[in-house]
Amino acid sequence: MCFSTRLALAAAIGIVATTAACGGSSTGPGGGGNHTPGTLAQHFDTLYQHAHASSVSDTNFIFRAQALSDLELAAAFGAAPTNITVTTSSGTEQWKGFVFEELHDSSGVVDSATFIVAYRDSLVHTMVLSGFRANGTSLGSFLLANDTLGIASSSRTQSASLTSVGSSCPTPIAGLVDPVIAAAETTTCTLAQFNAALALGFPAITGVDAALTAVSFPTTSIAGQRFVDAGTPGSRVGLASLLRRRLKATY
Repeated sequence: MCFSTRLALAAAIGIVATTAACGGSSTGPGGGGNHTPGTLAQHFDTLYQHAHASSVSDTNFIFRAQALSDLELAAAFGAAPTNITVTTSSGTEQWKGFVFEELHDSSGVVDSATFIVAYRDSLVHTMVLSGFRANGTSLGSFLLANDTLGIASSSRTQSASLTSVGSSCPTPIAGLVDPVIAAAETTTCTLAQFNAALALGFPAITGVDAALTAVSFPTTSIAGQRFVDAGTPGSRVGLASLLRRRLKATY
């Protein structure tokens, strides 16, 4: 049986949106200091709501809303963002990120996929997302730049291994509107730790920070979750919304 169709992804990858930045500024990734995973999830949810509302009149915001949906998922289920030292084409920077894994067990056949999300600044003007199956097959990698510009990677190397599983995930705080949160509540979720590494290359785009043509980090211990789908035949969970919506494929 194939992996959850909500994680179905395409082999064909392209630039999905182009627009100028919508403004705003920040000095670094959020998630430290006074932010708990719950309040950080609220912050991401507010950004998601703005992007979703804006997408009604400007379709470029669809990509941003879907990217924020993935980013919000890990915080909503109790993971604190990990500090990540990222090397760009212009030098090293401090980003934050998460890793989450989804397993789908159908009639005793288990398939899985892992997703790495990392963001550059507290207002998430810039982030990267990358997914891959247990056998290493890439499910797609993207850069979100200038708020709403989606750029597919031109090269990628990625890895992640589960190093520990902790307690059950806490229930997300009330009031989050991102629909992927409610869908994920139907899974068995445990907090987890992963060793992950990522190296992505992106084409140069006029108006996009040239530093972002290369984004990488070495093996780093990163917090996140392990989601196990219900085993009922035909069941599926709406995780990894960006990758499943922007791309189409079947396994």
